[in-house]
Amino acid sequence: MGRISLRKKGESSMLKRIFLRLFLLFAFCVLSGCASMFQGAHQNLTVATINDKVPDKTRCKITNEEGTWTAAPNTAVRIHRDGNNMEIQCNNDAQSGVNQIVPEFEGSYLGLDLLLDLCIISCIIDGANNSFYQYPSFVTVPMKDK
Repeated sequence: MGRISLRKKGESSMLKRIFLRLFLLFAFCVLSGCASMFQGAHQNLTVATINDKVPDKTRCKITNEEGTWTAAPNTAVRIHRDGNNMEIQCNNDAQSGVNQIVPEFEGSYLGLDLLLDLCIISCIIDGANNSFYQYPSFVTVPMKDK
């Protein structure tokens, strides 16, 4: 006798596609890390100078262990995240200023990595590209006469 099926024709292929998409989404999350996926290895930073007599001639050098960037005051620059302090040195012909910035550890992403894959792969990826850390997006540097 023939089998009686309660499923409609094509329903099983639709379920297979749904499960495949869910599996691919899960694999992407595991292989990229939560912090890497949501905030990435880079961030924007704006440096503002205080008591700057000639802001149009001032240039700021931003340095952490991942690299060095140069920016004019009040302009955004894209920097690489790092777990170590960042130093900002601003100079013009008459003044200079320095500020040290400490990154903040974003522990919520560590929790997500623990839930996702018990931190087996995702923590390694997020830790390697410093995605767990965040500098403030706006930093001030007080300028003093040379």
